[in-house]
Amino acid sequence: MEQEKLYVIDEKTYEAHIDEEVHLYGLLHQLAFLAGKIKDRADMENLIDTAKRYGEIADEMFDTWSIPGRYLVFGDKADLAKMKAKELCELDAFFVECEDDDEPSGDWFHD
Repeated sequence: MEQEKLYVIDEKTYEAHIDEEVHLYGLLHQLAFLAGKIKDRADMENLIDTAKRYGEIADEMFDTWSIPGRYLVFGDKADLAKMKAKELCELDAFFVECEDDDEPSGDWFHD
C-alpha cells in the first residue's frame, strides 16, 4: 500500500483557495435564492441573465487556476502534476530545506 504524501502549501495560496470557494458558494447560493423567488417572466429573465454572468465569473476564476482541461474530462490525478509542482512542496523536502534552521519557519510545532 502506497503511503499518502503530505505537502506544505503557502499561506497565500491556501487563503486564496478559501476565498475562491467562498465566492463560488456565494454565487451558487444567490442563484438558488433567485430560482426560489421566480414569480413571473421578468424574474425568470433576471435568473437567466444572472446565471450567464456567474458562468462568466466562474470561467474567469477557472482560467487562473491552471487546472488542465484533461483533468475535467478524465479526472486523472496524474494530470495535476504540473500544478502540484508549482503550488505545493512535499513535506519531506520542506524539512530538508529547514535542516540548517533550529526549526522550520512558521507555526509547525505547538504544544
